[in-house]
Amino acid sequence: MAAGTYNITIIKGTDFSIGMTLTDNSASAINVTNYTFKSEIRRKASTGIDATFTITKTNATAGAIKLALTQAQTNSLPVGKLQYDLLAHDGTEVSQYIKGTVTVVDTVTDGISL
Repeated sequence: MAAGTYNITIIKGTDFSIGMTLTDNSASAINVTNYTFKSEIRRKASTGIDATFTITKTNATAGAIKLALTQAQTNSLPVGKLQYDLLAHDGTEVSQYIKGTVTVVDTVTDGISL
């Protein structure tokens, strides 16, 4: 199965989360109960990690997961275009499910002291 493309925008210095439902080629939800996940943000594949998403299974039998970053994590991201993907291990093999661009935009107001 080829990875789907999903581009996201993150506002620097704010909490970020996004929900996703993983589906197979016939658009049926994938039961991810026994899956483990990993997702990183980088400038490009060959550079160091800028951030690692915390991944939560919100409804595993329905394929629902949430990717999240804290305010401190998004504050450390450089403004501009980065890349991310989502890898999953189903107990047998590792697959790339999602890939895309992360656009990091700055805020006018400094939210660090909030």
